[in-house]
Amino acid sequence: MKQAYLIYIILLFWISSSCQNGIAIDNIRDIPKITKKDQSYTNVFSILDGHWKGDFLIFEDQNPVPKEHIELKHISLSSIQERQLKQINSIQVEQIYTSETPYFQKVTITDFYPGSGQKIISKGVNKIQNGQMWCIVRKPDETVIHTGNTEGDSTIIWERNEKTPQKIEYFKEIVSSQFYEIIGWGYYQNDDPKKSPKLWFYAKYEKQ
Repeated sequence: MKQAYLIYIILLFWISSSCQNGIAIDNIRDIPKITKKDQSYTNVFSILDGHWKGDFLIFEDQNPVPKEHIELKHISLSSIQERQLKQINSIQVEQIYTSETPYFQKVTITDFYPGSGQKIISKGVNKIQNGQMWCIVRKPDETVIHTGNTEGDSTIIWERNEKTPQKIEYFKEIVSSQFYEIIGWGYYQNDDPKKSPKLWFYAKYEKQ
């Protein structure tokens, strides 16, 4: 009887431990248990805490060139200006970031499309899990997952590379005390990844 009880206690502990450490990456509700390899990322998202507003601009490259002819990692506003890209959309964006721990930050994103009058509200998190930076945004029609890394103390880089359907993205976020700048590009379904990206993005949000 004692042996059976001991096995039962061990089994309960194993299930509890597995559930605690088995949080799915796309889970935006539960805070993952922090491990030793996560601790180097302490407060990495804190520079984003606060309320931000600004315009997110979308540009189209109508004269694509072979990908090796352009720089895709060290990008800046001048990268877009030099390519003379065509602006095809502008979204009014409001983002509110709140860190719940030094490794888990919630965000609410409100996108307003002036042309159609459509408003879309998304929820998400920036979090550290399995020794990696993650950004998960749950939109009404999809869940978007990016992996991240840093470049200095004030720049976060987010990337994703999905095959079916094709979604390849690279975003650089540069954050100061009053402004939050985003520069990036993306390849989507039917885009040729051997050419320069068809779509480019630029945003500058001001802290409220």
